[in-house]
Amino acid sequence: MSEYSLILKGGTLLDPANNWNGPGDVGIRDGKVAAVSENLDSSDATETLNASGKYVVPGLIDLHTHVYKDVSMFGIEADDLCPRTGVTTSIDTGTAGWINYRGLERYVIEPSRTRILAYVNLSGVGLPWREGEMVYEGYVQPEECAKAVLAHPGTALGVKARLYRGVGGDADLRDLLQLALEAANRCEKPLMVHISNSDVPLDDLLPHFRPGDIVTHCFHGGEIASILDNKGKVLPVAREARARGVIFDIGHGLGSFSYDVGRRAMEDGFPPDTISSDVHSLNIDGPVYDLPTTMSKFVNLGMPLDEVIQRATIEPARTIGRSETLGHLGVGAVADVAVMELEKGTFELMDAEKEILKGEQRLVCKASVRNGEIWWRE
Repeated sequence: MSEYSLILKGGTLLDPANNWNGPGDVGIRDGKVAAVSENLDSSDATETLNASGKYVVPGLIDLHTHVYKDVSMFGIEADDLCPRTGVTTSIDTGTAGWINYRGLERYVIEPSRTRILAYVNLSGVGLPWREGEMVYEGYVQPEECAKAVLAHPGTALGVKARLYRGVGGDADLRDLLQLALEAANRCEKPLMVHISNSDVPLDDLLPHFRPGDIVTHCFHGGEIASILDNKGKVLPVAREARARGVIFDIGHGLGSFSYDVGRRAMEDGFPPDTISSDVHSLNIDGPVYDLPTTMSKFVNLGMPLDEVIQRATIEPARTIGRSETLGHLGVGAVADVAVMELEKGTFELMDAEKEILKGEQRLVCKASVRNGEIWWRE
C-alpha cells in the first residue's frame, strides 16, 4: 500500500501561513496533508500531480459569493465555477435569510462538492432581488435571524446586512445597523456589512463594529461611505476599527471596487485584510469573472504575490474561524490545494468603475484538489 494517495510534485510551494515560498512537494493521505518536503518520492504515491512551473497554494477561500442559484437572482452554481478557479471554499454572504436558510443548506450546501459556508441575512427572505429586502419590517427580525444562525452551526458563520440607500425604504441605515448588531450579539457571531451605495458616512457606522466584524466592499467608489477623506487619505475611524479587530474585505462585485480608491488606500498604508470576489450572476461574465481574476488585479496594482495569496487563503480562514484546518498546507490540514500559474502577457482588467488596468500578469488555475482528491485539471 502506498504511503500517500497523492503527491503534488515539482511546484513552487507558496503557503504564507507556514512561511513557505520555494520548491516543495505535498504528500496527501486520507484527505489531509501528510507531508511537505522539498523532494518526496513519487513511487510512494498512488497518484502524482505534476506541478512543475506552477505555484502550489492552499485551496482558495472566497469570502464573498452568492450561490443560491434559482432562488436568488444573484445565485450561481458553485460547482461549475469553483473547481476550475481553485476555490475550494465558497462563502455565501446573505443570499439566504432566516426564513429560507434551510433551503440553501439542503439544496445547495449539502449536495455541492465545493465547501460552502454562509452568513445569514438579517432579512428573512435574503436576496431574491437586487434591492429592497428590508422594506417590509416583518422580514427584519434579529431574534429569528440569531436563531437561524445557531440552528445551523455546521454551516452558518454569522449575520449579513446590506446597508445601502433604500434597502429599508425610509428606514435610517444607522437603525438597521443596530438591528443587525442585535442579531449578531444574540448568536455571538460576526456581522458582515455591505457598505457601498450607503447614504451614511463611515464615521457614523464603523464605531459600532466589534472585533471580528467584517466591512465588505471596503474599496468601493462611492463618496458618502468612502474609506477615504476628501484629501484621499484613509479615515481615522477606519484605522481605529482595524486596530480593534474589524476586518476590511474587498468584495469586488458589480459596483463595489475602485482602482483609484484601492491605490490611494494602499499608498496610505491600508491594504485590504481579505480579497474576495462577490461573484454572482450579474458579474460572472465581467468584470469579476472569478476570484483569481480579482487577485490578479491586486498583483498588477503592485501587491506581492505571497501577500495576495495570503489574503485569499489563511486570512479568510482566520476570519471564519477555520484556520486550524483550512487556508494552509501544514501537516494535518484539510488537503484542499490550488495549482496556479502566473501567466505573462497583456491583460485588460476592469474594476467596477469601468477603469481598465492593462496588466502584465494574470493568475489562472491549472488544477485543484479538494479533500485530497484531484477535483479538476486543465
